[in-house]
Amino acid sequence: MKQLLCITSYFFLFAVSFFYPDSFRVSNMHTYTFTTEVFEPVSLTIGYNDAVAFSVKSDFLFLEGIELELKQDKTSMNYPNSIAYTVYTDIKPEPTKKHIDYSAKAITTALLPNRFSHIIRIPVKKEYSFKQIKNSEILLYNSLNAANPFMLRLNPVMKGLPEDFEQASFTVIVRPLLIAEGGLKLKLQFPDNEEQKPVTVKLNNEYLTRFDELQLLLPGTYSVSINSDAYRTEMRSCIIERGKITQLEVQLKSITPLLHIQAPENVAVFLDGQEIPLSKEPLPVEIGVHTVVFKMGSYELTRQITVETGKTYQLAMTMDVLLQEIEN
Repeated sequence: MKQLLCITSYFFLFAVSFFYPDSFRVSNMHTYTFTTEVFEPVSLTIGYNDAVAFSVKSDFLFLEGIELELKQDKTSMNYPNSIAYTVYTDIKPEPTKKHIDYSAKAITTALLPNRFSHIIRIPVKKEYSFKQIKNSEILLYNSLNAANPFMLRLNPVMKGLPEDFEQASFTVIVRPLLIAEGGLKLKLQFPDNEEQKPVTVKLNNEYLTRFDELQLLLPGTYSVSINSDAYRTEMRSCIIERGKITQLEVQLKSITPLLHIQAPENVAVFLDGQEIPLSKEPLPVEIGVHTVVFKMGSYELTRQITVETGKTYQLAMTMDVLLQEIEN
């Protein structure tokens, strides 16, 4: 009866604390800041009068909630209804390991159920897709950022706990809850020293009017095509993963035909009557018929080529030695 009265009084006090900041002291404060958009679960071991404060470095695009899994060992499970957990926001001062006294606003509190694992899910977006699962609860929406962290606190509510309870340990696992989509960021690189010309971009054969903006897409493989009267057609494929941004960079090329000419050293090359230097870079040429002459001493070789819009050609002069047997 005394235990029931103690628990009833405890929840009456916490009902009041939902409207007013709660002042409390912890034995140890554990802190963690998530700095990447998609983070791996983090596991922390705490005592029965400790707290964990966690925050994110920025407004993460794909994060729609935080999941806290609270696991307890056999020692604490031998004493049911002895530990309560509370989730706080509006924490003062800023949580650090050197502070043990805090004031904060409670957003939920309850006795820790007498089972191995209990899960708390906190929406950080007003609209979210995750559901309640077994042995879990979903809290009301609360914003999470570097300036407004969450805190999970444990504290005993039963008097007369035995000495061995000091050895009880709890594991807190923090997991991200992500939206269903991933992102595609398309970046077009236009030819240097040229004024940008209009392009048409299609994603899975659907027009993208604002292709320079981040596209939120369900996971899968997508095809991207870029068409233009001023640039060569480019086709790419990409894989979108949940909660990740795929960067796709495409170098656009002019539709001006290009000609690669290769020849041995000491060979003079003439294009339409003009001698040209040999280079590893392709040579822009006009559409139509061109004459290429290779000269080496008194030896001369002439070739005619026809070039078309948006194509690249390679013309190579090679020298070989032919050996064959002559019958007498």
